[in-house]
Amino acid sequence: MIARTIAMDSAFVVVYPCGLSLGAAARALDTAGIGHREGHFPYLPDDAGVPVVYLVDEARLLSLGPRTTIEHALELIGEAQGATTVIVAERGSENGWLASHRHVGGWIVAPIDGAALTATVRAAAATLAAGERVRDARGESERLLGIGLALSSERDVTKLQQTVVRNARELTRADSGSLYLLENGPGGERVLRFAVAQTGPRDAGTYLGAVLPLSRTSISGYVALTGETVRIADAYRVPGSAEYRVNRSFDLANGYRTMSVLAMPMRDHEDAIVGVIMLINRKPDFGLALTSPAHTEEVVLPFSARDEHVLRSLASQAGVALENRALLESIQDLFEQFVRASVKAIEVRDKSTQGHSSRVADLTVRQAEAVNAVQAGNLAGLHFDPDQIREMRYAALLHDFGKVAVPEYIFGKAKKLPDGRIDTIRLRFLLAIEQCPDELRRAELHALLARVEAANEPHMVATGHGEGLDALAQTSYRDLGGERPLLDGAELEFLRIPRGSLSSDERRTMEQHVTQSFYFLREIPWSKTPWQRVPEMAYGHHEHLDGTGYPRGLKGAQIVPQVRMLTIADVFDALTANDRPYKPAMSVARALGIMEREFADRGKIDRDLLDVFIAQRVYEPVLAGLT
Repeated sequence: MIARTIAMDSAFVVVYPCGLSLGAAARALDTAGIGHREGHFPYLPDDAGVPVVYLVDEARLLSLGPRTTIEHALELIGEAQGATTVIVAERGSENGWLASHRHVGGWIVAPIDGAALTATVRAAAATLAAGERVRDARGESERLLGIGLALSSERDVTKLQQTVVRNARELTRADSGSLYLLENGPGGERVLRFAVAQTGPRDAGTYLGAVLPLSRTSISGYVALTGETVRIADAYRVPGSAEYRVNRSFDLANGYRTMSVLAMPMRDHEDAIVGVIMLINRKPDFGLALTSPAHTEEVVLPFSARDEHVLRSLASQAGVALENRALLESIQDLFEQFVRASVKAIEVRDKSTQGHSSRVADLTVRQAEAVNAVQAGNLAGLHFDPDQIREMRYAALLHDFGKVAVPEYIFGKAKKLPDGRIDTIRLRFLLAIEQCPDELRRAELHALLARVEAANEPHMVATGHGEGLDALAQTSYRDLGGERPLLDGAELEFLRIPRGSLSSDERRTMEQHVTQSFYFLREIPWSKTPWQRVPEMAYGHHEHLDGTGYPRGLKGAQIVPQVRMLTIADVFDALTANDRPYKPAMSVARALGIMEREFADRGKIDRDLLDVFIAQRVYEPVLAGLT
């Protein structure tokens, strides 16, 4: 009770050891309204929350031991207890080093004179308070600097908004806080979007998204329109001259009591208002929970000028951070539009693979999300953050952009022979059959034609259909120019293609699309974005872990997990897509079987990632979108 009484009557308290008599000096302190009392040595901070000036006689201090011990005691009093010491020295003292100690706030000579004591302890208390203010300001500045760094690095806009409100509440000990953003409404009018609301010490915040009309009748609207700061001690007693009023409907619905209010505009770097921060009910301690309207009225304090200063600093940082985030979002939107336009450009050239890039992007992103959920095994330590996932998505969407540099006929080549060539060969066979009188030989030619037609069909897995056709080069028919072979050397080479429909030259031309994609993508300033590796990822989507891929023959650890997942997605979509001119769509079971036997078992793609792809059925939502 003594400490509470002193705290009410005095800005600080003087504590002195038992046995040190103040004499008439005590009355001088009383007259000056300075609280004082005896304490035990060593001194304990039992006057919590009240600045303490310790008064100690020189002899008692010297009795502690050597100089280092005395200095340590003074350090403990000054730093651990947030106090200062006034020394009562003997006349002619030779211990001047005590007076120069940084935690000694005063020096008087015995016998104690009341006026000198009063002046000395006041000066010591003032110095102590000034030091506290400096420390508080330094701590406040450091905290605001830390908050500024945190705001500038936060990429998630919802977390950014919540962080702004949370820090504003903690710095001012506000029970409740709200964030309003100034935006353009559907009709072009300016509106306030109620972005975040927090109440209570443990509330992380609720995203509301409600749109409010911009009007001076609400505090938030008034601040947004005028740019003025509103500070109210009791929201239910707003002066009649004020244009705004507090809507009590929330209080009535939730058993709350809005008392002190501090609302301030947020401004961007051009000093334009971008939103409003509003704080409600300043508490003695941030961790205190307001349990009822009556409790609120008992403990809530008005916001101070210092709170206004702190909030102004934070609001300035928040306004710029939100503007930067909006700018980043606009850049992301620009990238999105660019990527979509690029994909359309690819699909205009290659209509046979329309939708392929988007499906590969979806498959790649879903793989990354599935890998993030893996808690055991070889992939347990692999995790992709949102920027890395977006980077993968961009690389997947743009991985085939280089096809714009590939001759168009190659995209639509459905058979091994060039377009129209099989019809020419059929005419040759018909002439040969008509010219042959031997019925048995005519049947053989029919069978050979069927074999040529079968060899002309492309296959995803190498077959032997093109073998055994060499004899046809020696089989001839007659036309006006004389004897001609049924198949020339070039046609035989096309029919011997073991897999797919492209010849070696055509395949090399097609494979150039990977390099062309890289050349195109590296011209974009990705280095100024969080997605710097997009060109490199797109460059690697046809590489195989065993080094047999193209164009660089990378192998093993040279191929990062993001590219490995892109490769799996690309192969799966190539096998299951129903829009390829050179093959029908495969069933999922057959496609996965080929990926296991022809790719994973041969060390071409990552077995662990393929297992996740299959086990988590990553492909199902993507295939469902095709039906």
